[in-house]
Amino acid sequence: MSIGDYLRPAPPHAAAEAWRDRDHRPQRGIEPGGEAFRAAVAEIRAQVAEQVDEAADREEAMRLIRAGVVRWAQDRLLLGSEVPPEAVQRQLAQAVFDERFAMGALSAFLEDPDVENIDVNGCDQVWITYADGVKVRGPAVAASDAELIEKVRLWGVHGGMTAREFSAANPLLNTALEQGTRLSAVMAVTPRPHVSIRRHRLAEVTLAMLHKLGTIDEGLRSLLRAAVRARKNIVVTGGVNAGKTTLLRALAAEINPDERIATLESEHELYLHRLERHRDVVALEARLANSEGAGAITLHELIPQALRLNPTRIIVGEVRSTEVIPMLEAMNSGQEGSLTTIHANRAEEIFNRILILALRGGLHLAPEAIHLLTGMALDLVVHIRHDARGNARYVAEVMEVLPPADAALPARNLIYRPGPSGRAVPAATPHCLPDLVAAGFQADLLDHRSGLWAPIYQRAGGSIR
Repeated sequence: MSIGDYLRPAPPHAAAEAWRDRDHRPQRGIEPGGEAFRAAVAEIRAQVAEQVDEAADREEAMRLIRAGVVRWAQDRLLLGSEVPPEAVQRQLAQAVFDERFAMGALSAFLEDPDVENIDVNGCDQVWITYADGVKVRGPAVAASDAELIEKVRLWGVHGGMTAREFSAANPLLNTALEQGTRLSAVMAVTPRPHVSIRRHRLAEVTLAMLHKLGTIDEGLRSLLRAAVRARKNIVVTGGVNAGKTTLLRALAAEINPDERIATLESEHELYLHRLERHRDVVALEARLANSEGAGAITLHELIPQALRLNPTRIIVGEVRSTEVIPMLEAMNSGQEGSLTTIHANRAEEIFNRILILALRGGLHLAPEAIHLLTGMALDLVVHIRHDARGNARYVAEVMEVLPPADAALPARNLIYRPGPSGRAVPAATPHCLPDLVAAGFQADLLDHRSGLWAPIYQRAGGSIR
């Protein structure tokens, strides 16, 4: 697929097609998407802001907004200005509601199940990326960059579980929104404000679904399911937008529904506490400092607290810094079956990556001690890749981690390696195969012609077909 395919002007997506057709029609009067429409939305919103903020719930807020639109239309009639038809007035009310409770002009795209990412470079440069890799231009989200900054500020205050400031003093914003999306924004340190919105399209994902999507084959699906049920500590690695969080959710779906799980995240992305599949979840989210620099709660601080809440498993959405050490300590202190993700380009990079994160966080431990802790804590590293050419995601490697032997680094056993297509293929017999078989691993789904899997599998009481 060429770059032109990603930027083709006529994508087969309903929301983008509707906006493109509307945007290229001559604008007359107050038409949805036009400047006059945006100005009307801003005017009505200012008139009803105080009432809406005091509304008991969103239904009451919508009633107040609709009444505000009627008053606005009556005022225009008295002034002799054009009054839009009822259909447009309903759209105005919805737009005002979306500005306050959703994502404004982006709301329609966020409701599209095919949308994966939205990137905003200033108020008028918007790019929509779909699950099939198509990238199209979207509508302007604000009349000016200053208005865009104000919108993002409101999203930071009202969108997530905890209010997060976005200002010249705090120009970096990362938060989880109610719609199951992650928002990242930056200002002041760039010529224009930038916003990126990542949609979690597969919240209810399972390993079976990933098998159907081609992310894993049937043998790897069986191995990963057994690894979770055998309470192996698993780290998912991959690059940005590789699908680490989605794979982590799929692994978590194999946990017994009645197990008590503690999830720890910088901003909520897993949403296990919202899924009916998991009945006993403690969802903890880090908190930033307030404007006075007080009140911050880091993941490093949350992990010991989570251990006091009696979880049988701990899941850390992403290890980024000093929380790597308490996470490894938790894995070594009876919290078997823990899961987490870490950015890495290959499975074998996990050891030096953990070392770098620990040293960067100011932890004064010898590299040998960190490697020893890693080798004792981790059981499996599952590496997922993203092929941008076709927007495909697939597991490429599965590595078994063992305590250090003769070298400083932990010993490792590459169970699955990249095949000719880059996708994972069996490469070696895991040392933990008896545990996996006892947990339901269907080793006979694999290709045993090489004999790699046979000896330990047979000693575990299995047979090869």
